[in-house]
Amino acid sequence: MDSKSKYRELCRNNSDIPLFDQDWWLDITCGGADNWDVCLVERGNEVIASLPYYKIKKYGFNLIRMPQLTLTMGIWIRYPKNQKYATKLAYEREIYLELINLLPSMDYSQQQFNRNITNWSTFYWRGFRQTTRYTYVIEDLRDLDSVYSNFTGQVQSEIRDAERLNLRIVESDDVDKFYGLHRKVFDPKNFPMPYSLDILKSLDQALRERQCRKIWFAEDDRGRVHSAVYIVWDQHCAYNLLGGSDPDSSAGGSHSMLIWHAIREMSKVTKQFDLHGGMHEPVERFFRAFGAQQKPYFQISKINGKLFKFAYYLKQAIR
Repeated sequence: MDSKSKYRELCRNNSDIPLFDQDWWLDITCGGADNWDVCLVERGNEVIASLPYYKIKKYGFNLIRMPQLTLTMGIWIRYPKNQKYATKLAYEREIYLELINLLPSMDYSQQQFNRNITNWSTFYWRGFRQTTRYTYVIEDLRDLDSVYSNFTGQVQSEIRDAERLNLRIVESDDVDKFYGLHRKVFDPKNFPMPYSLDILKSLDQALRERQCRKIWFAEDDRGRVHSAVYIVWDQHCAYNLLGGSDPDSSAGGSHSMLIWHAIREMSKVTKQFDLHGGMHEPVERFFRAFGAQQKPYFQISKINGKLFKFAYYLKQAIR
Protein backbone atom coordinates (compact mmCIF):
# COMPACT_ATOMS: atom_id res chain seq x y z
CA MET A 1 0.00 0.00 0.00
CA ASP A 2 1.04 3.61 -0.48
CA SER A 3 1.59 5.88 2.53
CA LYS A 4 -1.90 7.37 2.48
CA SER A 5 -3.57 3.95 2.38
CA LYS A 6 -1.40 2.83 5.29
CA TYR A 7 -2.35 5.97 7.17
CA ARG A 8 -6.05 5.39 6.61
CA GLU A 9 -5.64 1.92 8.05
CA LEU A 10 -3.71 3.39 11.01
CA CYS A 11 -6.56 5.82 11.69
CA ARG A 12 -9.14 3.02 11.57
CA ASN A 13 -7.20 0.82 13.98
CA ASN A 14 -5.73 3.33 16.43
CA SER A 15 -7.94 5.46 18.64
CA ASP A 16 -4.97 7.59 19.75
CA ILE A 17 -4.84 9.47 16.44
CA PRO A 18 -6.20 12.94 17.33
CA LEU A 19 -9.49 14.05 15.80
CA PHE A 20 -7.88 16.75 13.63
CA ASP A 21 -5.38 14.28 12.18
CA GLN A 22 -7.97 11.71 11.16
CA ASP A 23 -7.98 10.87 7.44
CA TRP A 24 -11.67 11.66 6.99
CA TRP A 25 -11.22 15.05 8.71
CA LEU A 26 -8.38 15.88 6.33
CA ASP A 27 -10.35 14.72 3.27
CA ILE A 28 -12.95 17.38 4.07
CA THR A 29 -11.01 20.29 5.57
CA CYS A 30 -8.29 20.12 2.90
CA GLY A 31 -10.93 20.28 0.16
CA GLY A 32 -10.41 16.75 -1.11
CA ALA A 33 -8.28 13.66 -0.61
CA ASP A 34 -5.76 14.79 -3.23
CA ASN A 35 -4.86 17.91 -1.26
CA TRP A 36 -3.13 16.23 1.65
CA ASP A 37 -0.50 13.61 2.17
CA VAL A 38 1.37 11.99 5.03
CA CYS A 39 4.91 11.07 6.05
CA LEU A 40 5.22 7.70 7.74
CA VAL A 41 8.04 6.09 9.70
CA GLU A 42 7.93 2.31 9.65
CA ARG A 43 9.81 -0.47 11.37
CA GLY A 44 9.24 -3.75 9.63
CA ASN A 45 5.56 -3.83 8.72
CA GLU A 46 4.50 -1.50 11.52
CA VAL A 47 3.88 2.25 11.31
CA ILE A 48 5.47 3.87 14.37
CA ALA A 49 5.08 7.56 13.48
CA SER A 50 3.07 9.82 11.17
CA LEU A 51 2.94 13.45 10.09
CA PRO A 52 0.03 14.44 7.81
CA TYR A 53 0.21 17.73 5.93
CA TYR A 54 -2.01 19.93 3.76
CA LYS A 55 -0.39 20.98 0.48
CA ILE A 56 -1.53 23.80 -1.78
CA LYS A 57 -0.23 25.80 -4.74
CA LYS A 58 -0.75 29.56 -4.54
CA TYR A 59 0.59 32.27 -6.84
CA GLY A 60 2.89 29.63 -8.32
CA PHE A 61 4.38 28.66 -4.94
CA ASN A 62 4.20 25.20 -3.35
CA LEU A 63 3.04 25.53 0.25
CA ILE A 64 2.24 23.45 3.32
CA ARG A 65 -0.40 25.23 5.41
CA MET A 66 -3.15 24.51 7.92
CA PRO A 67 -6.54 23.33 6.59
CA GLN A 68 -9.82 25.12 7.27
CA LEU A 69 -11.38 24.62 10.71
CA THR A 70 -8.18 22.98 11.98
CA LEU A 71 -6.26 24.74 14.76
CA THR A 72 -3.56 22.09 15.17
CA MET A 73 -2.25 18.91 13.55
CA GLY A 74 0.93 17.10 14.26
CA ILE A 75 3.16 14.15 14.82
CA TRP A 76 1.87 10.87 16.19
CA ILE A 77 4.42 8.44 17.66
CA ARG A 78 4.09 4.92 19.02
CA TYR A 79 6.57 4.90 21.90
CA PRO A 80 8.23 1.73 23.22
CA LYS A 81 7.15 0.85 26.74
CA ASN A 82 9.13 1.88 29.83
CA GLN A 83 11.47 4.31 28.08
CA LYS A 84 13.74 6.43 30.24
CA TYR A 85 13.38 10.17 29.65
CA ALA A 86 16.75 10.53 27.91
CA THR A 87 15.98 7.51 25.74
CA LYS A 88 12.61 9.01 24.81
CA LEU A 89 14.23 12.26 23.65
CA ALA A 90 16.77 10.33 21.57
CA TYR A 91 13.93 8.28 20.08
CA GLU A 92 12.00 11.44 19.19
CA ARG A 93 15.09 12.92 17.53
CA GLU A 94 15.44 9.81 15.39
CA ILE A 95 11.77 9.84 14.41
CA TYR A 96 11.63 13.58 13.74
CA LEU A 97 14.70 13.43 11.49
CA GLU A 98 13.08 10.72 9.39
CA LEU A 99 9.83 12.68 9.12
CA ILE A 100 11.64 15.90 8.15
CA ASN A 101 13.56 14.05 5.45
CA LEU A 102 10.29 12.65 4.09
CA LEU A 103 8.61 16.06 3.74
CA PRO A 104 8.37 17.22 0.12
CA SER A 105 10.34 20.19 -1.15
CA MET A 106 8.22 23.29 -0.61
CA ASP A 107 8.70 27.03 -0.99
CA TYR A 108 7.10 27.55 2.41
CA SER A 109 5.89 25.24 5.16
CA GLN A 110 3.85 26.18 8.23
CA GLN A 111 2.12 23.79 10.59
CA GLN A 112 0.67 24.17 14.05
CA PHE A 113 1.50 21.08 16.08
CA ASN A 114 -0.91 19.89 18.76
CA ARG A 115 -0.09 20.75 22.36
CA ASN A 116 1.13 17.24 23.18
CA ILE A 117 4.23 17.88 21.06
CA THR A 118 6.63 19.62 23.44
CA ASN A 119 9.98 18.92 21.76
CA TRP A 120 10.76 20.82 18.55
CA SER A 121 14.57 21.02 18.86
CA THR A 122 15.17 18.62 15.94
CA PHE A 123 13.19 20.96 13.68
CA TYR A 124 15.29 23.89 14.91
CA TRP A 125 18.49 22.03 13.99
CA ARG A 126 17.10 21.53 10.49
CA GLY A 127 16.39 25.20 9.87
CA PHE A 128 12.77 25.52 11.02
CA ARG A 129 11.48 28.43 13.10
CA GLN A 130 9.02 28.26 15.95
CA THR A 131 6.36 30.62 17.29
CA THR A 132 4.66 29.72 20.56
CA ARG A 133 0.88 30.02 20.56
CA TYR A 134 -1.63 29.23 23.31
CA THR A 135 -4.90 27.51 23.91
CA TYR A 136 -6.83 27.07 27.17
CA VAL A 137 -7.71 23.65 28.55
CA ILE A 138 -9.72 22.29 31.46
CA GLU A 139 -7.71 19.16 32.09
CA ASP A 140 -10.06 17.11 34.27
CA LEU A 141 -13.83 17.04 33.83
CA ARG A 142 -14.54 14.44 36.52
CA ASP A 143 -15.26 16.92 39.33
CA LEU A 144 -17.67 19.49 37.92
CA ASP A 145 -18.04 21.30 41.25
CA SER A 146 -14.30 21.92 41.22
CA VAL A 147 -14.45 23.02 37.58
CA TYR A 148 -17.20 25.56 38.36
CA SER A 149 -15.39 26.85 41.45
CA ASN A 150 -12.42 27.76 39.24
CA PHE A 151 -14.56 30.06 37.10
CA THR A 152 -14.01 33.72 37.89
CA GLY A 153 -16.74 35.52 39.78
CA GLN A 154 -17.66 37.39 36.62
CA VAL A 155 -18.30 34.17 34.66
CA GLN A 156 -20.37 32.72 37.49
CA SER A 157 -22.37 35.95 37.64
CA GLU A 158 -22.91 35.89 33.84
CA ILE A 159 -24.25 32.34 34.04
CA ARG A 160 -26.69 33.33 36.79
CA ASP A 161 -27.78 36.41 34.82
CA ALA A 162 -28.51 34.28 31.74
CA GLU A 163 -30.54 31.85 33.84
CA ARG A 164 -32.54 34.71 35.36
CA LEU A 165 -33.38 35.90 31.85
CA ASN A 166 -34.91 32.46 31.26
CA LEU A 167 -32.70 31.80 28.27
CA ARG A 168 -33.08 28.21 27.20
CA ILE A 169 -30.45 25.92 25.73
CA VAL A 170 -31.59 24.25 22.52
CA GLU A 171 -29.76 21.38 20.85
CA SER A 172 -29.96 21.53 17.07
CA ASP A 173 -28.70 20.06 13.80
CA ASP A 174 -29.31 23.30 11.89
CA VAL A 175 -25.89 24.14 10.45
CA ASP A 176 -27.21 27.03 8.35
CA LYS A 177 -28.67 28.63 11.44
CA PHE A 178 -25.38 28.25 13.29
CA TYR A 179 -23.38 29.67 10.37
CA GLY A 180 -25.74 32.63 10.12
CA LEU A 181 -25.03 33.60 13.72
CA HIS A 182 -21.32 32.77 13.66
CA ARG A 183 -20.62 34.96 10.65
CA LYS A 184 -21.80 37.97 12.69
CA VAL A 185 -18.72 37.56 14.87
CA PHE A 186 -16.42 38.40 11.95
CA ASP A 187 -15.63 41.66 10.17
CA PRO A 188 -15.71 41.03 6.38
CA LYS A 189 -13.09 43.74 5.70
CA ASN A 190 -10.60 43.19 8.52
CA PHE A 191 -11.26 39.63 9.66
CA PRO A 192 -13.29 37.62 7.10
CA MET A 193 -14.81 34.22 7.76
CA PRO A 194 -11.94 31.70 7.91
CA TYR A 195 -14.00 28.81 6.55
CA SER A 196 -16.76 28.18 4.01
CA LEU A 197 -20.29 26.99 4.66
CA ASP A 198 -19.78 24.10 2.22
CA ILE A 199 -16.78 22.82 4.19
CA LEU A 200 -18.70 23.14 7.45
CA LYS A 201 -21.68 21.22 6.03
CA SER A 202 -19.49 18.40 4.74
CA LEU A 203 -17.61 18.19 8.02
CA ASP A 204 -20.84 18.33 10.02
CA GLN A 205 -22.25 15.34 8.14
CA ALA A 206 -19.11 13.30 8.86
CA LEU A 207 -19.15 14.30 12.54
CA ARG A 208 -22.83 13.43 12.89
CA GLU A 209 -22.23 10.01 11.37
CA ARG A 210 -19.52 9.41 13.97
CA GLN A 211 -21.65 10.93 16.78
CA CYS A 212 -18.96 13.33 17.93
CA ARG A 213 -20.42 16.80 17.60
CA LYS A 214 -23.09 18.94 19.26
CA ILE A 215 -24.61 22.30 18.33
CA TRP A 216 -26.27 24.29 21.11
CA PHE A 217 -28.09 27.62 20.88
CA ALA A 218 -29.04 29.99 23.69
CA GLU A 219 -32.50 31.35 22.82
CA ASP A 220 -35.00 33.64 24.50
CA ASP A 221 -38.74 32.99 24.78
CA ARG A 222 -39.30 34.58 21.36
CA GLY A 223 -36.90 32.16 19.70
CA ARG A 224 -34.18 34.73 19.12
CA VAL A 225 -30.69 33.20 19.20
CA HIS A 226 -28.21 35.06 21.39
CA SER A 227 -25.25 32.67 21.34
CA ALA A 228 -24.18 29.34 19.86
CA VAL A 229 -21.43 26.77 20.28
CA TYR A 230 -20.22 23.99 18.00
CA ILE A 231 -18.48 21.25 20.02
CA VAL A 232 -16.53 18.26 18.69
CA TRP A 233 -14.71 15.53 20.58
CA ASP A 234 -12.68 12.36 20.60
CA GLN A 235 -12.03 9.92 23.44
CA HIS A 236 -9.42 12.20 25.02
CA CYS A 237 -10.78 15.74 24.69
CA ALA A 238 -13.69 17.93 23.65
CA TYR A 239 -13.02 21.04 21.56
CA ASN A 240 -14.93 24.30 21.44
CA LEU A 241 -14.48 24.34 17.68
CA LEU A 242 -16.69 27.33 16.87
CA GLY A 243 -18.91 29.69 18.79
CA GLY A 244 -19.89 33.22 19.60
CA SER A 245 -22.64 35.64 20.46
CA ASP A 246 -24.81 37.95 18.41
CA PRO A 247 -23.14 41.38 18.75
CA ASP A 248 -26.60 42.96 18.78
CA SER A 249 -27.78 40.81 21.68
CA SER A 250 -28.57 42.49 25.01
CA ALA A 251 -28.69 39.19 26.88
CA GLY A 252 -25.34 39.16 28.66
CA GLY A 253 -23.99 35.85 29.84
CA SER A 254 -25.56 33.65 27.18
CA HIS A 255 -22.22 32.48 25.81
CA SER A 256 -20.86 31.72 29.29
CA MET A 257 -23.99 29.72 30.03
CA LEU A 258 -23.51 27.69 26.83
CA ILE A 259 -19.85 26.95 27.57
CA TRP A 260 -20.79 25.72 31.06
CA HIS A 261 -23.52 23.53 29.58
CA ALA A 262 -21.06 22.12 27.04
CA ILE A 263 -18.50 21.35 29.74
CA ARG A 264 -21.09 19.43 31.77
CA GLU A 265 -22.28 17.45 28.76
CA MET A 266 -18.76 16.68 27.56
CA SER A 267 -17.82 15.35 31.01
CA LYS A 268 -20.06 12.38 30.13
CA VAL A 269 -18.10 11.40 27.01
CA THR A 270 -14.48 12.53 27.35
CA LYS A 271 -11.75 13.65 29.75
CA GLN A 272 -10.73 17.23 28.91
CA PHE A 273 -12.24 20.40 27.46
CA ASP A 274 -10.13 22.52 25.12
CA LEU A 275 -11.53 26.00 24.58
CA HIS A 276 -9.61 25.87 21.30
CA GLY A 277 -7.68 29.09 21.02
CA GLY A 278 -6.65 32.14 22.92
CA MET A 279 -4.32 34.25 20.77
CA HIS A 280 -6.81 37.08 20.16
CA GLU A 281 -6.90 39.30 23.23
CA PRO A 282 -10.69 39.49 23.83
CA VAL A 283 -10.99 35.73 23.25
CA GLU A 284 -8.06 35.01 25.59
CA ARG A 285 -9.65 37.08 28.35
CA PHE A 286 -12.94 35.20 27.97
CA PHE A 287 -11.38 31.72 27.89
CA ARG A 288 -9.01 32.43 30.79
CA ALA A 289 -11.98 33.34 32.97
CA PHE A 290 -13.18 29.71 32.90
CA GLY A 291 -10.24 28.66 35.04
CA ALA A 292 -8.69 26.78 32.12
CA GLN A 293 -4.96 26.26 32.07
CA GLN A 294 -2.87 28.03 29.45
CA LYS A 295 -1.26 25.42 27.21
CA PRO A 296 1.40 26.23 24.61
CA TYR A 297 1.50 24.74 21.15
CA PHE A 298 4.11 25.29 18.45
CA GLN A 299 3.77 26.91 15.07
CA ILE A 300 6.64 25.44 13.03
CA SER A 301 7.64 27.10 9.76
CA LYS A 302 10.38 27.15 7.16
CA ILE A 303 11.07 29.18 4.02
CA ASN A 304 12.98 27.35 1.32
CA GLY A 305 12.56 29.24 -1.94
CA LYS A 306 14.54 32.47 -2.43
CA LEU A 307 11.76 34.06 -4.47
CA PHE A 308 9.19 33.19 -1.81
CA LYS A 309 11.50 34.56 0.90
CA PHE A 310 11.70 37.87 -0.96
CA ALA A 311 7.91 38.00 -1.43
CA TYR A 312 7.29 37.02 2.20
CA TYR A 313 9.50 39.71 3.73
CA LEU A 314 8.28 42.32 1.26
CA LYS A 315 4.72 41.63 2.38
CA GLN A 316 5.78 41.93 6.04
CA ALA A 317 7.49 45.25 5.33
CA ILE A 318 4.48 46.91 3.68
CA ARG A 319 1.86 45.80 6.20
